[in-house]
Amino acid sequence: MNHYVLEKSLGDHEHGRALLYSRGDNFLVASYSKAFIRPEVLVFKSDPEGNVTDWIELYGEKHDKEITMNEAIHSTMARFNRLENKPAP
Repeated sequence: MNHYVLEKSLGDHEHGRALLYSRGDNFLVASYSKAFIRPEVLVFKSDPEGNVTDWIELYGEKHDKEITMNEAIHSTMARFNRLENKPAP
């Protein structure tokens, strides 16, 4: 299996935090936002520096407020990896 792995933190932003993940030459930004009632993590395509290259979300999840930002981001990416590597029926 070929999973996306954490490369680095892109830092905190006004509404949360962003982390950069990679799989070979493919890069994703997982961005946590608390701008809405329930915090959410959205996943976008990016370049190696973490600049989003396509603002159409690849995946997203809402989370409970009690979950930390990093826990929310990592659990979202773990589910994304499982879905990406799920065998076709």
